[in-house]
Parts: sequence; C-alpha cells; structure tokens
Amino acid sequence: MVSSQLVTQTAFTLGLPFLPLYIQSLGVRDPQTAALWAGASATASGVAMAVMAPVWGRLADRFGAKAMVLRATFGGVVVVGAMGLVGGPVPLLLLRLLQGLLTGTVSASNTLVASTIPERRLGFGMGLMQTAVFAGAAGGPLIGGFIADALGFRVPFAVTAALLLVSGVMVALFTHERRPAPREAGVHVPRVRARMLWGALAPIVVVNFLDQLANSVVGPVLPLVIADLSGPGGPGLATATGTILGSVAVSASVGALLAGRLSDRLPARTVLAVCAGGAALSAGLQGLAGSVLVLGVLRVVMGVFIGGTIPAANAILGSVVRREDRGVAFGLTASAASFGFALGPLLGALLVHLDIRAPFFLTGVLMAVECVWVLLALRGLRPHPADPEGEA
Repeated sequence: MVSSQLVTQTAFTLGLPFLPLYIQSLGVRDPQTAALWAGASATASGVAMAVMAPVWGRLADRFGAKAMVLRATFGGVVVVGAMGLVGGPVPLLLLRLLQGLLTGTVSASNTLVASTIPERRLGFGMGLMQTAVFAGAAGGPLIGGFIADALGFRVPFAVTAALLLVSGVMVALFTHERRPAPREAGVHVPRVRARMLWGALAPIVVVNFLDQLANSVVGPVLPLVIADLSGPGGPGLATATGTILGSVAVSASVGALLAGRLSDRLPARTVLAVCAGGAALSAGLQGLAGSVLVLGVLRVVMGVFIGGTIPAANAILGSVVRREDRGVAFGLTASAASFGFALGPLLGALLVHLDIRAPFFLTGVLMAVECVWVLLALRGLRPHPADPEGEA
C-alpha cells in the first residue's frame, strides 16, 4: 500500500499543480482570471469529495476498503486522463467536479491500512503512508514541470492516467485485506455508540478542516507569485514551480516519518501542536520573501512541519475510534479536509485581488488557530480499549 500510495500521488501531482498555467494555455490570459478558474475548479472537486467521502467510508466498512481504493484509483484513470483533452476552462471544471465525486485515494488507502495494522504501530504506519504521499508529491511536480515545459501542459495528464492504472493493478494483485468479524447484532450503529463516535471525531474533524484549508490557500497563486518574483520572461516557470513543490514534498515526507514515529512514543497531541505552530511561523515569513530562492527555502522549512500534522492527527483518530468504525471515521475526517480543500483555493484566488502575498499570511493565521485548537480541544480525548486481535 505504501508503494501504491507513492505511485498514485506521483501521478496526481504531475499536472494538477500547474492548473493556473494550463488554464492560461487554454486561452485565459489574465493571471487573476486564471487563478480564479483554478480556485473554482479546486473548490468544485473539494466540495464533491467532501460530500462523497462519508458515503465511501461507510461502504468501506460494509464491503471492504480495498474495493474503495480500486474505485478511487481506476476512476482517476478516466477522469484525469480526460483533463488533457479539454478545450476550455468550463469542461476542465466539470471534470474536476467528477474527480471529486469518484476519487479519494488517500482516505481509502489509509482506511485499508488502519483496519489491518496493529494498534501499537498505528502512528508509524500512518507516518509511512503519509511519507508516501509527500514522496510522490516530491517527484510528481518536478517530473510534470519538465514534461510541461518540453511537451506542453496536456501531456502530464496522460502520464497521470497511465501511472494511476499501474497503481490500481498493484492494489488489485498484491494487497490482502483483513476485515474484522461482522457484528452479530445487525449492521446499524446504536445511537449511544454514534454519539460516542461523533464526540471523539469532532475535535479531529476541525483539525483536518483547518489543516487542509491552510495548505490549499496558496495553491492557485503559487505559480503566479513565482512568476512575479522571477520577473518578466523568467525561463522555465513550470520547472521552477515543480522544483519548489517537489522540494517541499521531500521535506514534508521527512516530517511525516518523524512525526509518525514520535506519535508512537510521545503524546500525538503534542506532536501535532508543535507541527502546527512551526508551520504558522514559516508560512507568515513567506509573505515577506523577496526572491524565489528565499520563498523556496521557507516553503521547504514549512514542509517539515506540515508533513507532521497529518500522521499525528491520523494517529489520534485511530486511537480513539474502534477498528470496525475506521472506514466511516476516516471518511468523515476526509470530508472535513475536502471542505477545507474546496474553500482554500477559492479564498486564495480572491485574495489575489487584495494582494498577491495575502494568501501566505492567511495560511499562517490558520495554522496558528489550529495550534491553539489542538492544545485546548484535544485535551480530553481518550483512546479506546486495545483490540486484542489487532495486537496479535
């Protein structure tokens, strides 16, 4: 599953980070309008994913998480591959909407792993999975940037479809799901149990929302900020953007692995709070960067902290939710993250009209709010009783 996650995230980050530039190549020349279209398409995808994530999570609990991974991966083959064939921003937006409805590979993959791995190794396992996400995101933008500069912005989408096909075949052939025994008392969750589940999830849902909102605000405008710092006629804009994104993903993968291991040894809440605070400080400094190099270095530093937030939050989630409920739990938190992903790019695109650096400052504020929330709201969470089977 780590290998599949690596291939999948490499695929998804080949072309999608360059959407503002791709939209400009489709005839939308004005940078602010291109950023608005990119933000709107990301919002459409995020809203659709937020609506469907709990549905897919419940189906994962009922029919198996492996089936959901295959659905998300093969759905991406068709939809993302078609993005390279569009003739304007409207069909691209519609395909992004369809992508949100059908995909969601990270949540599905995390559910499959969390439903199988022993409890005492949950933090390390979630860290490995998130490391694969960031490692894939490290190579994807760099490779996609070279391809886009050499062959145009359409080709990376075809390469994405091919890699997703490979990832889906890997999951189909080489993963084996161990599902918990079915409940003897029917399939419905008792109301008391549902209230307990929501009580455990609510603070983490807010964390996931703030985390994804903060991380996605800069997305639609980052290539435009790099272009502004590079000056008129700066060479290899897509390559420069891909290099920065790839470097950030490398640092984030290191942060994810470290946070995953630390979450098995230290309180995951402490790890999460430190990561959120560090990300807040480094994000605010990016708004003052005077060159592409300084911006890139600050984003790499931020990547270490950002990389640690997700596995720490997932470790907390896995510790407070019973194994047979993790499909719907990861689905609900993925839904919250998707709402953040939907709102963030649109906010970032709108803030460009105020100041092109404003999205960086908003990111810093949101991560600071997340840090305070973690310290205050996650204080009373208690882990569920150990699962003997999971410790075997």
